[in-house]
Amino acid sequence: MHENRRETNDDSSRLASVSLRDGMSHAARTDRYTSATTVEPVIAVDGVSKAFGGISAVDGVSFIVSAGEVVALAGENGAGKSTIKNMIGGSLRPDSGQVIFGGSATVTGGKTSRVATVHQETSLFPDLTVAENILIDQLRTPRRPTVSHRYLRRQAEPLLRRVGAGFGPEAIVRDLSAGQRQLVEIAKALAGDPRAVAFDEPTASLNLSERGLIMGIVEQLRADGVAVLYISHYLEEIFRLSQRVVVMRDGRVVADRPTSDLNRATLESLMVGRELAQGYPALPVPRQTTALSVRELSDGTRVSGVSFDIGAGEIFGLAGLMGSGRTEVARAIFGLSDVIGTIEVNGEPLRRRSVRASIGAGLAFVTEDRRQEGLFLNRSIRESLSILGMARVSRSRRAGWIDRKLERRLTQELAANMGLVARSGLGAFGRSLSGGNQQKVVIGKWLVTTPGVIILDEPTRGIDVGAKAEIYRLLVDLAEAGTAILLISSEMEEMLGLSHRVGVMHDGRLAGILDRSRATQAAVIRLATGGVR
Repeated sequence: MHENRRETNDDSSRLASVSLRDGMSHAARTDRYTSATTVEPVIAVDGVSKAFGGISAVDGVSFIVSAGEVVALAGENGAGKSTIKNMIGGSLRPDSGQVIFGGSATVTGGKTSRVATVHQETSLFPDLTVAENILIDQLRTPRRPTVSHRYLRRQAEPLLRRVGAGFGPEAIVRDLSAGQRQLVEIAKALAGDPRAVAFDEPTASLNLSERGLIMGIVEQLRADGVAVLYISHYLEEIFRLSQRVVVMRDGRVVADRPTSDLNRATLESLMVGRELAQGYPALPVPRQTTALSVRELSDGTRVSGVSFDIGAGEIFGLAGLMGSGRTEVARAIFGLSDVIGTIEVNGEPLRRRSVRASIGAGLAFVTEDRRQEGLFLNRSIRESLSILGMARVSRSRRAGWIDRKLERRLTQELAANMGLVARSGLGAFGRSLSGGNQQKVVIGKWLVTTPGVIILDEPTRGIDVGAKAEIYRLLVDLAEAGTAILLISSEMEEMLGLSHRVGVMHDGRLAGILDRSRATQAAVIRLATGGVR
């Protein structure tokens, strides 16, 4: 048996590991799958392998997902989880092995097998309505050659209610927040009444209440007999939702176990191949000087009268529900929106409000949307890392010519400092990196500027536990060196574990500031929902 199955201890999974290329008849295969479980597996991944450009992404992976079962697919970024999900969804074909749906081998997947896929990055049309996106395959049919908006609205409304959306079918997707778009993506997946749903980080863009809603949807799907493959870096979701956990590392399955047999430490060590330090790094003592001062910041729409200070070496958390104005505050400080109010960096007023002026004053901004705003997906990793260091890699500032040797030296140093792993080298495109390594590029490019203040909006969204631990250590090291940090995170535990103080936003205003001793989950939620301190 293949090395990747050596730790599997689930009988049904062992049967799924039997190669379908050993001459066994289809009928015999179906009998053996059925005898291993109370119901026939909806999805059976059998000995699947896939390589890109000669580099193996998935190697001999096997597991099953049965009706009414939630199987979590866990592993670090780059372990091969999304490749498996894409082969189940039909957008990729395996180089070897098979994916079997309901006992029938097929290479198509997707709608033909009533398998729906919810991707981490939404695949919506921004200028169409919510209803048009949800029912995109039904806009025009031979029976309905013209689009009936009444029909679309009538069909979309119950799906939106099912996912708990607080907006209607006529809303334009472009006007929705990232979390709301994810709800549309899930409603779209449910429109085809699927037998199986593969979720890829469905809650990465959502706040606590929305995450709870999605988990409720997954639990209801399971109760309805739907097979669910669930990929998430939120380990608490895995323990709450799944009955089994399939752990991948370096493209192989290293464990397939009942969730009840695992605890957090064991699961983390299986994912990363080593034990991780428990808890958060100890925070350094902030310095007495003020690095960032914000007074009466308003943008005329989402932000009104926000004031706070951040000391040098302090990590100041900015919490709040989605739509509370957290991201708008961050973007306003960095010069990405028109605002009134005053901003001082190291005691100097920031008179000109622009990105260029902010960078010149020592500000850095790590966006929440790394793929759209943080790096060049279709250019080299090296270009993304060096973009803010042109003065350091140019032969002549007047001519602006790039010295490639200097650029390679600078980017190799940054990659080493960030623990960035790029199998094809720094010349590979940014889209080739896993989510965790993409985030390291987005953060690493700002270190070239040696910022005095760094703003991080959801810096650990959609990355694995190992990469999170590395970023936590980096933030604490930056604070220890005197950098002031404004941290926005939807992970409550992360916010409380990394912040010296927590400011809580509610309806565009700063509802209160809690020091570390008073910053509890209950206190933050009370302020975030409009309660008194």
